Amino acid sequence: MKIKLFLAFTLSIFLCDMCYSQNSITISGRVTDFDGTAIDSSIVEILHADFTSAYETYTDKDGYYSINNVKKGKYLAIYAMRPKEYPRANAVPDDEMRLEFWAWNVIADTDLVINPRYHRLELYGTNVFRVEGGYNSAMIYVRPMSVGKLLSYTKDIYLNKSKSEHEADISVAPEHFKAKVFMDEQELPISSIQPVEEYEGSDKLSMTGYLIQADLPQRKPEKQYCVFRIEAENTEYGEKGENLYFYELKNYE
Repeated sequence: MKIKLFLAFTLSIFLCDMCYSQNSITISGRVTDFDGTAIDSSIVEILHADFTSAYETYTDKDGYYSINNVKKGKYLAIYAMRPKEYPRANAVPDDEMRLEFWAWNVIADTDLVINPRYHRLELYGTNVFRVEGGYNSAMIYVRPMSVGKLLSYTKDIYLNKSKSEHEADISVAPEHFKAKVFMDEQELPISSIQPVEEYEGSDKLSMTGYLIQADLPQRKPEKQYCVFRIEAENTEYGEKGENLYFYELKNYE
């Protein structure tokens, strides 16, 4: 009887582990700058829809990270950066300050390899959509934010969140904004880049975002989603930035 109970218990543990593994994935990769230099001690955090933390880890001395047992599903975002480099932390010299890498609308249905690259240009609030019945193109919205422009203000402004939101314009001027768009690592031709003013209430400065129209290939992706990667540059301050967006294909009847 004891042997039977032990075997039943062992089998139940095995089945639970197998079931758990089928419902979880691993997200891993390497965090670097745009020269390929590893960034150690960078946080890599997965966020729920309300911006609370779902999972987090830190990179090792060679920039590698791995987040295991991530529940399958869709997550608002993943971001990566070395916390002490954030300007408001005021913990490193000005020329070492950086802003985050972001991946948005992360579809975690299988193991993912995400290799964040970040520098001094943050690409925030990215979204991708298609105009149904229109041209075979994707519309990508992104809002770039510049460390160099932030640091052009005095410390009493950029170290104070409330003041910076009301007094510091850290957007990138159209003449200084350059971008490339990739879908599943295939570079797409860009038809237009149009500035858009984004507002948050009447008492805060507007910020300049960009609507990028990129031509899509004729072939259909093999999966039910594709990954857009946007590389951008702020030529005024020599800043670079990159982010990802997981775009779900529409499956109309």
